[in-house]
Formats: sequence, C-alpha cells, structure tokens
Amino acid sequence: METGSCIVCLSFDWDGETMWCGPGKPESPSAESRGRYAARVAVPRIEQMLDDYGIKSTFFVPGHTASLHPELVRRLYDKGHEIGHHNYYHEAAVSLTLDEERAIVERSSAVLAGITGERPVGYRCPSWLTSIHTMDLLSEYGFLYDSSMMDEEAPYIFEPAPGRPEMVELPVAWELDDAPYFLFNFSPAYRAGMSSPDKVFGIWKTEFLAAYDTHHFFNLTMHPQISGHSHRLLMVRELIEFMRSKPNVRFMRCRDAASLVLGSKGRLGPQV
Repeated sequence: METGSCIVCLSFDWDGETMWCGPGKPESPSAESRGRYAARVAVPRIEQMLDDYGIKSTFFVPGHTASLHPELVRRLYDKGHEIGHHNYYHEAAVSLTLDEERAIVERSSAVLAGITGERPVGYRCPSWLTSIHTMDLLSEYGFLYDSSMMDEEAPYIFEPAPGRPEMVELPVAWELDDAPYFLFNFSPAYRAGMSSPDKVFGIWKTEFLAAYDTHHFFNLTMHPQISGHSHRLLMVRELIEFMRSKPNVRFMRCRDAASLVLGSKGRLGPQV
C-alpha cells in the first residue's frame, strides 16, 4: 500500500504592534499592548517549542515590528529560522499605489537586511490582499516566493511577467489560519474568536490528513499574539506530534519548500 507524504511549513505572521497602531489607527496603549505580548511572551514561547522539536520555521515580520524588536528577530534568524517580508505597517498592498508599494518593499527589505544581514526572499501580503503590481515587484526585487494566494492547495511555479525569473507560490487558506478561529476584538470587530482549541485541532488534523494523501503540502499560518497563548500552543504541540507520527513528513522553512518546488519543477509527492 502506497504511503502518503507531506511537506509541512509552520509559518508565523508576527504582526506585533502593527495590528493595533500605526498610520490611520487611534492611539491606545492598551491596544498596543496586545502587540507587545507577541515579543514579550508569545515569540519566545514559540521559539522554545520549535527548539524542543528541532523545527525550523518562517516568521513573516513587518518592518516596523522588526525595528522595535531587532534582538529577537536576529536571535530567530541565528537559530536558522527564516525572516520573511510582511510589508512595513502591515499594509494591505491592494490599498497602495505602485510607488507606495515599491517604497514599502524597499523599506522593509532594508530593515530586515539590516538586522539579519540578508535580504528576505519570501513575501506574504498582509491580509492576503495583493495588488495588481505585487508579483511583478517581488520578481523585480529578486524574491524567490510569495505566500498570499488561494487558487491552489499545492505549490506551483509561475512567471510574473514575460522575461522575469520564475517564482514559487506557496498557497494559503483561511481554514489554515488561526485568526478566523481565535482573533477577538470589539473595535474593529473580530468577534468570531474564542473557539475551543479542540475544535481547531480537529479541523487542522483533518486538513493535514487530506494534504498527506493528496497534494503533499501543508502550510499553516499562525500569529504569535494569537496562537502563542499557552492553551493554544499546547494544541499546536499536539498537532506537531500527530504529524510527526506519520512517515514521510518533513518540516521546513517556506524558503526551503520553495527551493524544492523549483528543483522538482513543481512536482511534489511520495518522493519527498
């Protein structure tokens, strides 16, 4: 009987303070404190979990968040985790002009490179709302992959524009994002949160099993200030242990998954 296989990317969108402060958002120390929780409590807790399992992960970090917490960003990078691009103030690219988006791509790349010594090769658009210019800009600036699209379950290769280098798309899905299940706020209203971790574990476990048998790729998006709460991270640990119990499961950073996809011409399967 043929055995399944799966590449697992545990990715963390470390939005931090940018979720609650920045241009166009009211000043509120209590709201901003929700973002500080990520750096003070959640990211170190996630870091320890990843150390415990020997997993290298990808953290998509807005430039503003990185500039506030450069030592922690550098520590993650020095441990082998990938630091990906997530705009500057968590701006949705769809709301930007071409010049604005270009400036943000450059600004955040410079901030991240100034901390890690390496320009980011991966990009995830905040709120997964790219503009009509995003992919061409990413190609122009030498990015290896994007992780913002929802038109597939398996990774794929695309050419942003004629003559541009190929890039990889690592698809995402709201079903595999912690925010729809757990994020809660009164204003702006995110009132669907407070789900039981047991419920979410059941959904993510089933999604993983489907990926294991069919498209061989499982890209989980989590936010430190959401999933970094202790009771939720216990659920994430349980999920990791379940996935590790299956043969032919490989945990890797998004950049490594993208490189593998390029090398295999987009074909993933039991050989991974």
